[in-house]
Amino acid sequence: MPKKETTLTDDEIIELYWDRNESAISETDKKYRSYLYTIANNILKDRLDSEECLNDTYLGTWNAIPPTRPNFFQIFLSKLTRNIAVDRFRKNSAARRIPSEMTVAIEELDECFVSSPENVEEEVQIRELVRVLNAYLKSLDEDRCFMFVSRYYYADPVQKIARMLGIGVSSAYRQLSEMRADIKRILLVEELKNEQ
Repeated sequence: MPKKETTLTDDEIIELYWDRNESAISETDKKYRSYLYTIANNILKDRLDSEECLNDTYLGTWNAIPPTRPNFFQIFLSKLTRNIAVDRFRKNSAARRIPSEMTVAIEELDECFVSSPENVEEEVQIRELVRVLNAYLKSLDEDRCFMFVSRYYYADPVQKIARMLGIGVSSAYRQLSEMRADIKRILLVEELKNEQ
């Protein structure tokens, strides 16, 4: 019977990065490759671009640790992968339109955002949006929060989200639509408050 391959704990992998031991990258790949590839591929829908995102994630991790010591290594990696994939998506879509779950997810959320006066700085708008979204996510129950983050952060297909939650696809679409309507309403209220 073949031996089952063991994986290191997150703390052990982080220590390898701190020791500048190159096996940190192979251990990260062994433990998180499938998870990180899914994040990148949900956004890019291209095998080669997704593979390059993984390589960039490993390089970014190597460059960040040290001095950073992540408390939640998996979240650290997923955020890095997502940011790299979104940057690549933006570059790719500037040249041509690429069909992707990210495209669909962004289009779904576009209807929620109201235009702001031009004299308001973009950074302030982004911080305010993050504050509102975080408050909204905290108000949701666990399943709906999972659904929202899966769709609009990880760009998971609605069918996959429904399967993971054990609900019908039409129910998932309906709940996502309700959440977008909630956010749109909240953002409109916030904009009216800011104009007063």
